[in-house]
Amino acid sequence: MKHNTLILCICSVVLVTALLAAGCTSAPKTGTTPATQVPTPVAPVTTIVTPGNPASATCGFTTCHGFDLACGTNGPQICTTDYQPGDKCRQYAQCSSGSDGSCSLVTSPQYDSCKTCAQNCELRAGADNLAAASCEEQC
Repeated sequence: MKHNTLILCICSVVLVTALLAAGCTSAPKTGTTPATQVPTPVAPVTTIVTPGNPASATCGFTTCHGFDLACGTNGPQICTTDYQPGDKCRQYAQCSSGSDGSCSLVTSPQYDSCKTCAQNCELRAGADNLAAASCEEQC
């Protein structure tokens, strides 16, 4: 019986030593080295300080979807991933902070033509939201 305990202890020590030597107790590797990782670009965030408010606020859209574009510092905390008519056109608009702390909407000429096209798609499709979205993709 004493021999079985001794053999068990020796086997345990050998097993632990083998695991440590093989590196089985280290964290798994991701398969990429830091030299091959490409950093993800991060868009700059413009912040303004509202007078009388020590916390800074970000100038951005106050709506999540559609043609109703408005800018301000009281934007939504989270938006749904649902697609709504006009969402494609939002890529041609942005909110801009002024040096005086203002936050205003800036649209490009592409926004106006995209909006007109998407609204025409909506009218032609009627209640068929899938047809409207499919049409808007072409705008």
